Amino acid sequence: MMSQDQILCVTYFDQVIGPNTLYSSKPLSETSDAPDVNRILEFNDEEGTFIFAYRKFQTVNHIFYIDSDLARGGKELLMITYMIKTAIFKDEIVDVFKYLDSKAPVLEDFALEIKKLDEIASLLHLKKSSLSDDYVIELADEELKSSFLDIFNRYFIKLSPKYKLETPIRDKRLIKKIFIIGAPRVGKTTFLKNIELIQFLNIRKNDLPTRIYEVVIENLEILKYDEGISKFECKEYENLENCVNISQGFILLFNLSDKNSVIRTKEIFQIVDNTRLEMETELAPILLIGNKFYDKEDIEPEFVFKTFEVEELKELGIKIKYFPINILKEDEKVMEALRWLIKNII
Repeated sequence: MMSQDQILCVTYFDQVIGPNTLYSSKPLSETSDAPDVNRILEFNDEEGTFIFAYRKFQTVNHIFYIDSDLARGGKELLMITYMIKTAIFKDEIVDVFKYLDSKAPVLEDFALEIKKLDEIASLLHLKKSSLSDDYVIELADEELKSSFLDIFNRYFIKLSPKYKLETPIRDKRLIKKIFIIGAPRVGKTTFLKNIELIQFLNIRKNDLPTRIYEVVIENLEILKYDEGISKFECKEYENLENCVNISQGFILLFNLSDKNSVIRTKEIFQIVDNTRLEMETELAPILLIGNKFYDKEDIEPEFVFKTFEVEELKELGIKIKYFPINILKEDEKVMEALRWLIKNII
């Protein structure tokens, strides 16, 4: 029996009712935090394999066409999606991406096997109700149904990890995070929410940094700081030393029209870095983002570089880069900045 922490699903685009499920190892409607694969297919029609992150599940998807005399344009659009919970991996950022990326050839072979099933195209055009909960494969004759399920189950086994996944217990020391740190009212929450929203803009792209970006969203977290008692807290720990220990990168955010915001963000991060020095651990890559607020005048880059001691850190071998961005409007610049950070983590 397969783990509930992984799902294999085949969908297709029905020319009458839109995206529809050919077959799934588990009903997605019954799975908490599962991605809406129909929505993914609805906005994608380009053949290829891509990774997409959605809350607790990460997915690798392969879109392909099969020849059909019944379809407009002579082609049927299908997608195979393999999804797995991030929590089973020790190091989410690196291990999830590597694992999903390694499954691309398996999905491609699976698609080739489906293409060999002569009656599949006809099955997709049978009249069906959009209100039915049955998978379309249930409408096939016994020979086609048996052949499809044999192929499906064989590839599900090939995609599955070679170790048991049921109810994983995580060692907190193995979790890795990219922490967002900043002065009050600089847009930390807005920044995090916008990143989650713009991920859909990039699923058509198939370059390495974009595919890693889709996975890394789950690892972003605001490192909370209580000014009154000078205390830090992350989701896994209330202890700053432990938060620092699971850090794999830092995003330092400040108001680009307010010098005090720059200075305060540096002061907050300095506490984190001093803790890191006491622990004698290496400093993770640092992404500096100056949030451009409306039509206000930007602080000169020299002030930012001097405050954060950018040149000094570079001389010490620390990976650090500065991006001035309006986080509400400049989505592509946000993506560019994140890609820089991710490439320096991998």
